[in-house]
Amino acid sequence: MQELIDQIANNPAASLGIILNLIIIESLLSVDNAAVLATMVMDLPTKERDKALKYGIWGAYIFRGLAMIFAAFLLGFWWLKPLGGMYLLWLVADQFKNKLGYGEKGTIVFKILSLFGIMFLIRNDGTINEIALWTLRAVAAIFISYLIYSFIKLKEDEEDDGSINKSNNTVYKFFQNKIGIFWSTVILVEIMDMAFSIDNVFAAVAFTPNIILVCIGVFIGILAMRFIAQWFVRLMEIYTFLETAAFVVITILGIKLLMSIYEHFYPESGFSIFLKGHTADILVSILTVSIFFIPILTSKLLNFPKKQEKSDL
Repeated sequence: MQELIDQIANNPAASLGIILNLIIIESLLSVDNAAVLATMVMDLPTKERDKALKYGIWGAYIFRGLAMIFAAFLLGFWWLKPLGGMYLLWLVADQFKNKLGYGEKGTIVFKILSLFGIMFLIRNDGTINEIALWTLRAVAAIFISYLIYSFIKLKEDEEDDGSINKSNNTVYKFFQNKIGIFWSTVILVEIMDMAFSIDNVFAAVAFTPNIILVCIGVFIGILAMRFIAQWFVRLMEIYTFLETAAFVVITILGIKLLMSIYEHFYPESGFSIFLKGHTADILVSILTVSIFFIPILTSKLLNFPKKQEKSDL
C-alpha cells in the first residue's frame, strides 16, 4: 500500500491526469447507461417509472462500489486484463455494427474469434493453475456455443437494431407473472447496472494498475455521475460526434488492456517497460482528453466537425 501512495506522491501531475480521465470515462459510460435504463422503464406509468429509475440509481451506486473492490481482485490475475480489453472491444463492435455494415453476424464472428485467440494465449501460459484453466475453458466453451447458436438462429432480416426489447428478455419473462411488471423491470434494471459496472472496472484498470487511483477516480465519478452525465447529455446533443469519440476512447482502453498480453510474456522488453511506466499513462491521458476536447474546439472555431441533431450511430 505504501508503494502505491509513494507512486502518487512522486508523480502528482500524472496521478491527477489519471483521476480526471477516470471521472470523464465514468461519466461518459453513465450517459449510455442512463439512456438504456430510461428506455427500459418507458412502458411504466410515470410515478412507477420515476421510482424504478431511483432504484436504478441506487443500484448503480452499490454495484460501482462493489466494482472498486473487484478492481483490486482484477489486478491480481494478469489474464483478466486482456479478457477485459476484449470485452470493451465487444462493446465497440456492438455499437458500430450497423454504421460499418458488418451487422450482428459480423459482431458474433468477431466475438468468437477473439475469445478463441485469448484462450489460446492463456493456455500457453505456465503460471495459471489447472483448475482455473479448465474453469475458463468450460466458461469459454459454453459462451462460444451460445454465440454459434445465436449465429445460426439469427436471420438477416431479424438482426438486432440496437434497441431494448425487454419483453423478449428471459429474466423479465420469468419474473413478470410472479411479481408483476414493475418489480420485473426493477430486477432487469439492476442486472443492467451490474453489467455496466463491469464496463467501468475494465475501463478504469486500463488507465493504471494503482488501485488507490482507480478507487479515487471511480468514487468521484460515482458522486459526480448524476450531474456530469446530464451535462454530457446536453453536450452530446450539440456535438453529436462526441458519442463516437467516447467509443474511440473505449477502443483505446481495450487495446491498452490487450497489450498486457505482451507485457506478461515479454516483461523485460523495452516496450513492456514503457507500458508499465508513468509516461505511457500520461500519454494515454493526453490522448483521451484530446479526443474529446479538440473536436469541440475545432467545431467552435472552424465549424468542423459540424454541430447537428443527434442521430443513431
